[in-house]
Amino acid sequence: MATPVKLDQKFWKNFAKNHWEKKALSLNNVQSSLQEISAAEIFDLLVLYSDRCRKSNDPEGFKFYIDGFKADAEDVLQVLPEKEDKSLQGYHERMKKLFPDYCLVCDELLKVNLKKHHLLTDFTDELYRHVGFPNRFAEMGLYLGNYRKTPFGVHVDSCGVFSFPVAGTKKFRLWSEEYVRKNPSLDRAFKYDKHKKASVVLEAGPGDMTYWPSADWHIAESDGSFSATWSLGVWVDQPHKQLFSDSLKDLLNSKGGVLASAPMTKFKTLHSKAGEVSELPEAYQQSIASLQKLSAAEIQETFLKSWMQHISLQGFKSIPQIDFKLSAKSRIELRNPKALILWQQSQTAKDKYYFSFGGALVETSKADSLLKLVKAINDGGTCTVSSYLKGATLKQDLKSLQILADAGAFA
Repeated sequence: MATPVKLDQKFWKNFAKNHWEKKALSLNNVQSSLQEISAAEIFDLLVLYSDRCRKSNDPEGFKFYIDGFKADAEDVLQVLPEKEDKSLQGYHERMKKLFPDYCLVCDELLKVNLKKHHLLTDFTDELYRHVGFPNRFAEMGLYLGNYRKTPFGVHVDSCGVFSFPVAGTKKFRLWSEEYVRKNPSLDRAFKYDKHKKASVVLEAGPGDMTYWPSADWHIAESDGSFSATWSLGVWVDQPHKQLFSDSLKDLLNSKGGVLASAPMTKFKTLHSKAGEVSELPEAYQQSIASLQKLSAAEIQETFLKSWMQHISLQGFKSIPQIDFKLSAKSRIELRNPKALILWQQSQTAKDKYYFSFGGALVETSKADSLLKLVKAINDGGTCTVSSYLKGATLKQDLKSLQILADAGAFA
């Protein structure tokens, strides 16, 4: 067996310097808590999400390919994993009797269970500490089946991909962005023998890890044996300027003036006889005047709220939502001690506070008691709600706390 590879600080420093968005990497026998996400864990997640899809009659997040052709949504519901399959291998045994070549894809496994979510955040926390926090998000995906090639051919994603096989052997063939630019016939190709010499091949099995940058074109290959691989894709296609403008949008919407929502713009003249445009309509003048009245504190608060809400998802597309019924008698603690409830005091109104978890944002006034509770929980405490929340603000504070509970904050 290969010497174990520890994902320690030395590894991450080297990875950030030499591989992130630069060069592919293949590691055998990786020592990481992510190895706890086993074939059995993946099967349980699959069944949970499949059951949810069957209940809602909507296979959102699932795709199923037969001999390279994508099945219709209503047909996908008929071939999803079931508890009776007992394992990924059991599901495969059922599918191979129906299809000689099939591929099941799921992009929404994180929606259904928080049990192992902390393992992912332990991994991404180290990654982000060394390469930066994603302006978009990371998401967990799964590919399984006996398909011989990725059903949509050679392709490129806008995310750096970490891949972790849990069953069978997985082989990925990669080409550089420059090579495909010179050989555009590779785009979505299934036949590429003449281009194999220009490719890099990564091969991995259970316990191993591969990575490739977002610009690398790739395809998975197989001899027809069964394999199951989950991946973590970190999207890098959203520049800071887009995040900044999205944050500013809410402020502009609230401060644009009384004519800001008008569907038509009234004007005196569009332009002079010579074609010169020299005067703005009243709606523009009102909006400019409103913006000029903005204080530095209002602008700072807008971006702090947006940033807080963004990072409350811990860099992921979503965090599982849970059914958590809260009352004044409830005893609560953080579900993940490292996933804190974020908060800030308003820059413009000292009695106003903002709280955020899992993408949810709570705005509330006179929240001193709620803040004390949040600080105690963030400090690792197990707290009885009624010990902190009481009096005139109890109903308001419970409502705010329930929003955080629904977002998955508490156990």
